Formats: sequence, structure tokens, C-alpha cells
Amino acid sequence: MLEGLFLAWDKGFRKVEVECDNALLVELLFSSGGASSSLVELRLLHQALRRKWEIRIQHIPRTLNG
Repeated sequence: MLEGLFLAWDKGFRKVEVECDNALLVELLFSSGGASSSLVELRLLHQALRRKWEIRIQHIPRTLNG
């Protein structure tokens, strides 16, 4: 997800929809605790989400992720 968000930003996209089959990751992204996480990727995701763009992240079941 992180690489995709960076790529979208670099290509100039400012309205992005993300579908993720990892429910825990989606929950962590919407909680404030992830911003201070010891996991570097989670902190970088929080930084990316704070950029000036419109981004929507939703959980989808793994069976629908294809």
C-alpha cells in the first residue's frame, strides 16, 4: 500500500481510493496509535495520509481482492 500511495502522489493523483484486504491495517490507519508506532511503514503510511489529497481507504474481503 505504501509504495502505491507514494507512486500515486508522485504521478500527481490527488483523489485516490484504496481497497485493502488487511482489516487490521485499515483499523490501525484510522486509529491515532499508528502514527506513533514503532513500525516504520505504519508511520510512513500515516504521513502519506496527512498530505493534501483526498484519499479513501476501505477494507474488502480477501475473496473479493482479485
